[in-house]
Amino acid sequence: MTQTLLTSDIIAKEALLVLENEMVMANLCHRDISKEFKKVGATVTIRKPATFDATAFSTTVAAQEIVESSVQVILDKFYDITAHITSQEMSLDLVSFSEQVLQPMMREHAQNVDEVIFSEIYKTVAGHTPVAGTPAISDLANLMAQLDIQKCPITERRVVLHPITQAKYAALDAILHADKRGKSLTIDEYRIGRVLGADYYMSQNVPTWASNSNDDTLAFKGAATAGATAATLDAGGTVGAIAAGDVFKVVGSDRGYLIVTGSTVLADATAEIDITFTPALDAALLDNAVVTFQSAGKVNLAFHKHAFAVVSAPLEPYIGGVNCSTQSYKGISCRVALDGDTVAKANRISVDILFGVKTLDKELAARLCD
Repeated sequence: MTQTLLTSDIIAKEALLVLENEMVMANLCHRDISKEFKKVGATVTIRKPATFDATAFSTTVAAQEIVESSVQVILDKFYDITAHITSQEMSLDLVSFSEQVLQPMMREHAQNVDEVIFSEIYKTVAGHTPVAGTPAISDLANLMAQLDIQKCPITERRVVLHPITQAKYAALDAILHADKRGKSLTIDEYRIGRVLGADYYMSQNVPTWASNSNDDTLAFKGAATAGATAATLDAGGTVGAIAAGDVFKVVGSDRGYLIVTGSTVLADATAEIDITFTPALDAALLDNAVVTFQSAGKVNLAFHKHAFAVVSAPLEPYIGGVNCSTQSYKGISCRVALDGDTVAKANRISVDILFGVKTLDKELAARLCD
C-alpha cells in the first residue's frame, strides 16, 4: 500500500478539524471570517442583525427601513506554534501524525483562543448575579432572570462555567436526576447539559476575575438623574479599590452596572471616589442610594450567540518555495508551513492563526459570580 505524503494542505485541513473540536468559547460565539488575506492589525467589518422599533398604531403605519448595522473588528490576535519535526514523523499516516503532533499543537491553540476571548470580553459585561453560599438550582434561575431583565432573546442561550463552579451544580439532585424530568442525561456523564432554557458547557480556560474590591456597599453622594453615567461615591465602607471592570448593583434594582473608570485609591472613611459606569441609569436615584459591589470571582458567563464575535482571516502563504497552505473551516482559518531549519539542521512545522474579538451587545450577556 502506497503511503500518502503529508502535505501542508492535508495537515492544515486536519489541523482545523482538531481546532474546531477542542475550542469551547470560540464555538459558542458569533463567528465570521474574511474571504481575503489579511495582515496583523487589519480591520474587518462584520454585519449585525437589523433592529426595529414597535410603535403604536393610529390611522397609518410608519414604515421603517431594514438597515443592517455593522461593527469593525481589529485582527490583532496573532499566535504561532513552531516545532522541529523529524522525517520519521513526517512519514506517519495522517491519523498517527494527528495524534502525535497535530492534536497537542492545536489543543494548545484552542486553549489560548478561549483564554484570549474570555480576557477580552468579560470586562465588558455589566449584568451579574452571585452563586449562593449553598449553590442551588435557583442560582441558575436567577442567572436566566438577569438575561431576561436585559431583554436577551430566550433562544440560543449558552452558559460557560469554570470547572469548580460546574462541580457545585453537577452534584445537585436536579442535575444528577435529570432522568426524572424526561432527560437522557445520566450520572455517568459529567456535564450539566440543558437546564432552564440554556445549554451549559465547561471550559478549563475560564479565568478568575482579579478585582481589588470587596463584596461591600457604598452610597451615591447626591441624587442622580435617569440616564446618568457618572457619580461620586460617599466616603466610608471597606469596598477597597474600584477599577474598570468591577460591577455593582443599586439596592432595590436588579440592573447590573459596569465600572468604566474608577480609582486605585482604597475607599475608606475619608475618601470619596468618582466613577463612570455603563449602562446609563435606567431610573433616577435619590441621595445616599446604596450600591453593592461584587467581589472577585470566577468569570462564568451566560450569553446569547450574538453577544460576542470572533472573527478570523486567512494569512498569506509564504513565498520563496516554502511548503505552505492556508485553509478555512466554519469561520476559522489557520496557516501551516513546512520548511527546513539549516541552523538546527532539522525540519520544522509551523501553525499560526489570526483573529479578533469584539463584544457586539453587552446586554446579551451576564456573569455568574462565584
